[in-house]
Formats: sequence, structure tokens, C-alpha cells
Amino acid sequence: MSSSAKRDLVNNLARSDPREALEVAREIYDPWYRAQAYSWIARFTDGSPLDAVSHAASAANACKDKYQKTGVRAWEIAALAERGYLTEARDALETALEYSREIPQLSSRAEALMLLLAAAYRIGNDMLVKVVQELRDSCGEDSHWRCKRAIKEASKIVSNELKPRKFFW
Repeated sequence: MSSSAKRDLVNNLARSDPREALEVAREIYDPWYRAQAYSWIARFTDGSPLDAVSHAASAANACKDKYQKTGVRAWEIAALAERGYLTEARDALETALEYSREIPQLSSRAEALMLLLAAAYRIGNDMLVKVVQELRDSCGEDSHWRCKRAIKEASKIVSNELKPRKFFW
């Protein structure tokens, strides 16, 4: 079974059988999908989500490049925010913003920041504004078309003209 198929299986199991979901998540080879799977578990576990979030963060750190290491953290942050762990979500977002500065390609940085922006939307306006400022500071309007698009979409999200992406389908 592929990593994405196992992630989808974890998504389905997380609500009804968290222990089985955890077993499947451990088997996911690709760190991107493993991080998403652990974030699903964090979202639905009966107890504290912090153990699953720790596994999600470890999986994110094992990703192949700086874009993936940064962008996939958005699922973890969104799960924390949904569960009401706002301090932890803010801390994780601050860390991810630091990582974003190391993404060498501006277009990839813009994409990662848009994922983080969608997670920040679940935390609060102060973090939303912080991510938008990071996007503007690091990408600039005169750069890659993806940067320009990201800045335009971010402005629409801040003004409530556009809703951010959903993490949990």
C-alpha cells in the first residue's frame, strides 16, 4: 500500500480506532504523509494530542527538503488549534516560520507560507497577520508569479474575501 493510501487509511481510522490508526501511521514510509497521518491522529485522539503532534513534527523534520519540512507542519498546527492547544499551535507556527526562511526558492517558500497561513487562520488574527507579513517580507511583489499570487490570496484571506484551504478532508 502506498504512503498516501496508508495516510488515507489513518484518516478513516483516527475517529473510530485511534490505536489501529497509530499502528498504520508508524508504517508510513514517506515522512510527508506520515506527518499528515499523525496530525489526523492528534486531531481525533481522546487524550492529549501532544504525543501525536510530536511524532508529526519528527516526521516533518525527516522530509526531503526545506519546503516539505516547513509546509507539512501546517497540518500539525491546524490540529493543535482545532483541539484548543493555541499556545502549542503558536509555538509550532513560530518554529515553522523560522524554517520557512531557509527555503531557497521563493516560489516554494510562498507555497509553504500559504499552507502556514491557512493554519494560522485557525489560531487567531495576530498569527494570521504575522504570516502575511512574513510572506510579504520574504517574497516581495516583484518576484516569482507564485509569490505574487500568494500575496494576493493572503490579502483576500485577511479581508475574509477568501477562505483558506481545508487540512482535514
